[in-house]
Amino acid sequence: MVSNAASAAAQQPDWPDPGRAAAVRSALAGSEPLVRWDDVRQLSALLARTAEGELCVLQAGDCAEDPAESTVADVASKAELLDVLGDIMRVGAGRPVVKVGRMAGQFAKPRSQPYECGVGGRLPAYRGPMVNGPEPTLRARRADPGRMIGGYRAARQVFRSLDRLGRGGDAAVLERVWTSHEALLLDYETPLVRPTGEGGGHYLASTHWPWIGERTRQPDGAHVRLLARLGNPVACKLGPRTTAAEALRLCALLDPDRVPGRLALIARFGAANIAGLAPLVRAVRRAGHPVLWMCDPMHGNTVRDASGLKVRHLDDIMNEIRWFLSIVSAGGGSCAGLHVEASPLDISECAGAGATPVRGPRYRTLCDPRLNPMQAVAVAAHWQL
Repeated sequence: MVSNAASAAAQQPDWPDPGRAAAVRSALAGSEPLVRWDDVRQLSALLARTAEGELCVLQAGDCAEDPAESTVADVASKAELLDVLGDIMRVGAGRPVVKVGRMAGQFAKPRSQPYECGVGGRLPAYRGPMVNGPEPTLRARRADPGRMIGGYRAARQVFRSLDRLGRGGDAAVLERVWTSHEALLLDYETPLVRPTGEGGGHYLASTHWPWIGERTRQPDGAHVRLLARLGNPVACKLGPRTTAAEALRLCALLDPDRVPGRLALIARFGAANIAGLAPLVRAVRRAGHPVLWMCDPMHGNTVRDASGLKVRHLDDIMNEIRWFLSIVSAGGGSCAGLHVEASPLDISECAGAGATPVRGPRYRTLCDPRLNPMQAVAVAAHWQL
């Protein structure tokens, strides 16, 4: 049974114990906010400057966070990777970089199919550590609402780690590591909506910058309704099936007042389909929406090798970035930045720069392939404005 908070919403888990799910939602509603409204306002101001061409944005981190990797040491290595990539982008863009981590909440994942075939038969899909476990057993894949409390605690630890590193709320705005995640699991996100204290407004206190994914961007869907009423800056991913009419409808719903920096559209077309971005950029530009265009060169370039392993090829990723910059610039849009899945670990999940992915200890993602540091540096170097 799907909870009331997730009714009419795509990609929500089927909690086997609705009563326990309700209790978890109540506990989250009474918890402390993870981010402050003043901090959200500061990020909004930075993104407004990005819309004016003063800054650009790097959004990077794990595909699905591991809650165990929330210590100061873990967060320090992720922040260091953001710094390295940000410095490279700054040189290529000729402007300062706002650094945003896919962290402190990237614990839930949408899936193309609700079930998958395992050795022991059909299993519920793995939906991220906030929902179920990755192990291919019925017990691990059982949706457990208690995991949302674990996710909240892990996110809180990440924020505390950022503060201890001097990269949190007391840091200068351009030295700060801002947080972002897909606002997917509504039983987690909705209880964490808090009042701004200004004119009856509300903001999402689970992250500074929430986004909607390609699978949950339905204009009449619950995810769009949630983000439309928030004071946070928001983002929405668009794939090759997006029509110009859909893009314009999303702009109207998510940024009706046309506020610079309020809305980012994250293109995740794939190198083979990136030409389809051009009519969207032109339509949005003609309609006068001051959106930030960001490039996600990862998700549209995911393939499976002969063994069935998910792989992304570095050449495809870099080609998509080059075409993105050309298309958005030609259409009069704002080339705002990059959105990539990358890890500071010595991994081999994407192919290229000397790495050949195979099953083993260097292929350790919880969901999709991530760039290793050498590959991520090569990708950041392709951001040339």
